[in-house]
Amino acid sequence: MKVAAKDYKDFVNTMDISSSDKKKLLSLPFYMAKRRELPEPKRDQLEWKFFEEIYGKPWDSHSEIMFDKETKVTEFDYEKYIPKQALERLDTESEEFIREIRKANLSIKTEIEQHKHN
Repeated sequence: MKVAAKDYKDFVNTMDISSSDKKKLLSLPFYMAKRRELPEPKRDQLEWKFFEEIYGKPWDSHSEIMFDKETKVTEFDYEKYIPKQALERLDTESEEFIREIRKANLSIKTEIEQHKHN
């Protein structure tokens, strides 16, 4: 990422344009990233009420939580999530098994992660 940003900066600096236009072009990636972020609804807005109606909780119900207490499957504690009968048939030391556990960890969302995704 740093290389791409440096290449972009070098490219903009080689352009024959005014310094104010250069500044605008250099700030463009940051504005584009900020614009991509979705706004949070405010209380008494239709979106806030809609969110409460769907999920049964207010939008800011997770805003004060700093640490997610809900756990997900990892390569270190998969025994808690997979039945012993299934584990007996699997090669738990293989790279493929560990890769599948990591995929499961990424694909499963905790309640807080799901809330942030919405």
